[in-house]
Amino acid sequence: QGFTATKLDDVAERAGIGKGTIYLYFDSKENLFEEVVRHNLFPFRDAAEAHIASFTGTASELLASHFRNFYAAMKDPKLPPLIVMISAEALRFPGIAAFFYEEMISKSHVMLRNIISRGVESGEFRADANDVFLQLLVAPVLASINWNLQFRELAPLPMDRYIEMHIDLVLRALKA
Repeated sequence: QGFTATKLDDVAERAGIGKGTIYLYFDSKENLFEEVVRHNLFPFRDAAEAHIASFTGTASELLASHFRNFYAAMKDPKLPPLIVMISAEALRFPGIAAFFYEEMISKSHVMLRNIISRGVESGEFRADANDVFLQLLVAPVLASINWNLQFRELAPLPMDRYIEMHIDLVLRALKA
């Protein structure tokens, strides 16, 4: 139903608890939502950070692997609607937007920037690759999420090809 339409009474009923029980753990609906994000997205974020830290291949291989892992995470049926809901509610709830930006987006940008810097340092990526807008690199992932939620039944994306084309496009843009 989206964040705005969801009432804590509905959450309590679905969880099989009293509404007062929610307030024992959460100050507000926003705090409850932040915990939903922590529970559902932080494991993927943390796994991505660990993967990048331990990866021994080239920057191109790492970037390709990172995007494949990102797309794989989006196969979890809970995640795409959660991400779309955050985007849809960000204007009405700036606290949620700030939380998501600080905990997910900014950390994702640090990861991407580290991969790109690694490629620049090794000579694999062009010298000005660090100036690339990271939003341009991630946009195809977000576009696929929206597309699949809205139009999967009418015009399904062949995701395996889509992912590889996205990776190829990004690597061509960054190569020295």
